[in-house]
Amino acid sequence: MNRAMRWAVWTIVTVAVLWTGAWFGARWWLADTIVKSVADLSARNSVTVDCTDQRIGGWPFDLTVTCDGLVVTFPDGGRFTTAGAHGNGSIFDLRRLDFRFDAPSSYTAPDGRQLDLAATTFVTSIGFSGGRADRLALQATDLSASGPLAGGTEGRLTIGRGDILLARPAERPVDANIAATVDSFALAVGDTTLTPLPVRLTLAATLGEADMAAAGPEALAGWRAAGGKLTLHRLAAELGGATLTLSGEGTVSETGLVEAEGQVTGRDLNALTAAAAAGGKSLTPEIAGLVMAFVFMGTTADDGGRSIGLKIEDGVVAANGREIGRIAPLF
Repeated sequence: MNRAMRWAVWTIVTVAVLWTGAWFGARWWLADTIVKSVADLSARNSVTVDCTDQRIGGWPFDLTVTCDGLVVTFPDGGRFTTAGAHGNGSIFDLRRLDFRFDAPSSYTAPDGRQLDLAATTFVTSIGFSGGRADRLALQATDLSASGPLAGGTEGRLTIGRGDILLARPAERPVDANIAATVDSFALAVGDTTLTPLPVRLTLAATLGEADMAAAGPEALAGWRAAGGKLTLHRLAAELGGATLTLSGEGTVSETGLVEAEGQVTGRDLNALTAAAAAGGKSLTPEIAGLVMAFVFMGTTADDGGRSIGLKIEDGVVAANGREIGRIAPLF
């Protein structure tokens, strides 16, 4: 072997050793970040994550995390369970890890009712910064959730495509910005379809003091005392050519009652009835009642729609100053 060949071999060996060292360093960093993020999630939000037989691999260029089973337990006792989870990241970008989940997956409510979840794709992307998770993105296509509702009636929710993003703003990391889009949303209870027409939902909101708010009802008193509130920048529902938008702010009182004030506006509501008739369907009593509420209670909005002011105070829900219902305390 000539001298040039020896240099080439030693160079390759040296690079391979250095790269392997760098990869194992990245692997250690990822394992440590996952442990810290899970502990942080438990301490701040009372959410526990159990990954069965966690393994980290992917040498030489990837970083992969495999769980043979995954259980996420929420503060109220509800649980998300999936047969397996597979995370994939790159050594060139240690700030992101994408997960896909194996079927079957389910959500078990605190009272023991189980909702079965199914989707063509169900992907979660987790972003890391400063050694902790600071961004969570969910994406699902052809998602369905079915199972018994609180009254025992069978319910079914379907979504053609859903995207949800939760991110901590750098200027105020105790808050969480929320953005979501849901296409072809449909909900059925028993034999009744509550959405005779496909619905598209869009949401933009900011949850102040997010960690306290997500820690469960028992933490809401402290959340309110810390100045926590939900700012709804825009919640829009589009169906059959009609659009409903809602904006406002809300928090809770010292006695656990929701306090909120906002504005809901309906636009092109006549198109809703026409679209349902064209599809050979009729509006449900709930949606028909909503349309009539805008007709009789709404005032003319700047864009020609009909607007209703909503206010919740001392457990009383009022629309344009008229009581329409009452709600119970949260704690």
